[in-house]
Amino acid sequence: MVALALVGGGVSWYVLNMPKPEETAQAYTAALASEDYGAAANLATGEDVEETLTRFADNLGITGIEVELGQVSADGDSARTSYEVTLSLKNAGDWSYEGELPLTRNDGEWLVEFSPSVMHPDLGEGETLTRVNAWGERGRILAADGSRLDTEEGGGSIGMIVGEVGAATEDDLERLGPAYNVGDPTGVSGLQRTYEERLAGEAGTSIRVVNEGEEEEAAAQEEPIVVESIEGTDGEDVQTSLDPAVQSAAAQAINGESDPTALVAVRPSTGEVLAAANIPGGYNRAFEGQYAPGSSFKIVSYQALLGHGLTADATMTCPETAEVGGWEFKNAGDAEYGRQSVTEAFATSCNTALVQEVANRLDSQALTATAEQFGMNSDLDIGVPTTEPAFPAPDSTTMLAAQSIGQGQILTSPLHMATVPAAVADGSWRSPTLVNDPQMEDQPEPAQIAHADQLRPMMREVVTEGTADDAGFNGEVYGKTGSAEYGTAEDEDDELDSHAWFVGYKGDVAFAVVVEGGGSGGKVAGPIAAAFADAI
Repeated sequence: MVALALVGGGVSWYVLNMPKPEETAQAYTAALASEDYGAAANLATGEDVEETLTRFADNLGITGIEVELGQVSADGDSARTSYEVTLSLKNAGDWSYEGELPLTRNDGEWLVEFSPSVMHPDLGEGETLTRVNAWGERGRILAADGSRLDTEEGGGSIGMIVGEVGAATEDDLERLGPAYNVGDPTGVSGLQRTYEERLAGEAGTSIRVVNEGEEEEAAAQEEPIVVESIEGTDGEDVQTSLDPAVQSAAAQAINGESDPTALVAVRPSTGEVLAAANIPGGYNRAFEGQYAPGSSFKIVSYQALLGHGLTADATMTCPETAEVGGWEFKNAGDAEYGRQSVTEAFATSCNTALVQEVANRLDSQALTATAEQFGMNSDLDIGVPTTEPAFPAPDSTTMLAAQSIGQGQILTSPLHMATVPAAVADGSWRSPTLVNDPQMEDQPEPAQIAHADQLRPMMREVVTEGTADDAGFNGEVYGKTGSAEYGTAEDEDDELDSHAWFVGYKGDVAFAVVVEGGGSGGKVAGPIAAAFADAI
């Protein structure tokens, strides 16, 4: 294989000082191997060599070139050498063939004597190669139990995840490559688009001789000159982590809600996404919605405090209001609870107790670092569009306090918030995964949550004695409610609308519910979460 590439001014210097034809042959084929067709053209005779080579490569969808040269034989001002080239073709595998490379000496310089036959021995003047393709059977998209998700019945939330197969357009061809023609089936959204190459397989490929400029008519040739036929392969299946039973429970739990609602479930021990449900349809707010998390974020804040001196048996003070950095914070319903244990303050979701401790014990760096342990500011790459959970570093003590109660500048999604209770359940935060086969590469390592064992009883008391005690949970469920204000306040006394949250886990299933504009997390999102938890 040639491993030498010459570019820019180095080519001119090399040509002017080139004493042997084999050195030109090596430099030319090295430029081809680097797919530097301009450098190759500088080592060849003729006009439009770069354009001709580029057209040849684009027509075939070349993604890699390997060239092996034979011995050069010279006779006066002429020389030639044999070559064997292996072209890697997009969606068609490798193709190898042999040819000859003629060289000529002009004013002491050796150059490749270029013609179409240099690219392939069957080409004449004005001719090039192109592909005509035929696709095999497309792979399927499956649930975790092997059942099909890509059927006509698979609409709604699952349909948005699976995506659609449509006809390739002219605009699609640049992305898809020459294995495709306008009108060929291709994934246009969701997993169908992300995993197009796997699902489509490799096209059966007929490589044909055509006149330059007539590539689009190649499929209609009555007596084509076929130089190679490459057998295709059927597509392979993509298996997701979605669990039909859990998905059904999620869909039933939100069914009938009048406000836009989303529910996401993940498996704490693996990070696998088990379910994602949205109502109404048409927008995958479960993955792409952007919301402040409100008090559901306090799981993260208490983890930070427990790591910076607060102990689980400490006492906190919950007044009606607390001033931090000149801004007055208050509790839902203007409540005040006086002296409370850490667990009680968490279970009653006391804002004023929390912001005082945060202002005394944490700084911007400490809270941001803990938020990032729980996946904030990380790309949740699951194969379909998702919102990246954002935790901008607070730039003041007031903003630090606001973000500790899930307000300020935080934006996250139900998908991400489902991973927060999952991290407590498992003891490590895991980036969510949606596809099991093929296994996703380059996933981040799990992040250990050092005080998960102290957070669990706090989350349990939310359900048994705290803000979710009337939500209707049965069994051993752990959770946190949240009411996340949104909009803009003219002054600190303005009442804003809020999204309703509940995040929690039961066994090896963690979940997040958000109801847009729903208000109280315990009264609105909690019963939805309870219906889901009872059904799994």
